[in-house]
Amino acid sequence: MSSFNYDDEIQKMQTRIFELEKHKKDKEEYDKKHSLDHNFKVINDVLTKKKTMINTGIYSKSAPLARYYDQELVTRLDAIYNILQILNNRLDKLEESS
Repeated sequence: MSSFNYDDEIQKMQTRIFELEKHKKDKEEYDKKHSLDHNFKVINDVLTKKKTMINTGIYSKSAPLARYYDQELVTRLDAIYNILQILNNRLDKLEESS
């Protein structure tokens, strides 16, 4: 008569659940990093935050160059964001036409 070891089975199931959850999390993280929409949103969020700070003047007096550096950053990020949007739109048009 063979004895069924419930503890071993429970341990195997818990291990499998852990592996599946880790795989799901890794896949979601991979998808997020490689999603154009997500990456556009990240850049846009930074731009919006920095523009708001520049327009409202929310800066510490102990860091007088922070506003200047943020203005430089916004200028560069705006250019990069616009270029990426143009490229994305052109790729979408090419994909639609083929």
